[in-house]
Amino acid sequence: MLKVAVVLVCLVAGSTALERYATSEETLSVFKELLRLPQMFGRDMDSPESPFEFKYDDCGSSSALGHLKSLAISPDPIPLPGNITVSASGSISGQIASPIKASVTLEKKVGIWIKIPCIDQIGSCEYEDLCSLIPSGPCPPILSEHNIPCHCPFAAGNYSLPSTPISIEVGNLPSWLANGDYHGKAELTGADGKEIACVEAYVSLKTG
Repeated sequence: MLKVAVVLVCLVAGSTALERYATSEETLSVFKELLRLPQMFGRDMDSPESPFEFKYDDCGSSSALGHLKSLAISPDPIPLPGNITVSASGSISGQIASPIKASVTLEKKVGIWIKIPCIDQIGSCEYEDLCSLIPSGPCPPILSEHNIPCHCPFAAGNYSLPSTPISIEVGNLPSWLANGDYHGKAELTGADGKEIACVEAYVSLKTG
């Protein structure tokens, strides 16, 4: 209970204090329990709070190699487990090769927006090379059928995924991803520090 109380105090103090405290395995365990607590969606509150619906932003500069032109996901909130429909399109202006460094920030609304630490390589994590994390072997049919590459290097071109049904299995996701509103941002850079892409999104997850 003391650990929970300290985490709650950090929540009140702000996400920066919580991030400094959430370092030990024991504390991360308590943090996971806190994240598992279902939260009311901002859109359902007596005084509705943002985000009201799924939204994304291509936050890359004009010189970035990759750009996300469109992204649609339904239903909203996203059910876990459940079936969703996704469509997307994007472009790459030049070949993107290994290493692809990624700086990911993930936050959850728990009264206030709190930064989720890097837990089991999920959350607010730094990745030295996304290419090394991609499984070898053929691309999933959902990508190969539409000539969308899934291995490095990625060739320049325009890519599009038409409206496609996808089944989400809970077994593939951490148990602490519970009901609530989330904000994520991913910034990708090359070995030379050149900007590859930046994508930001607000999404609501509904479990159970």
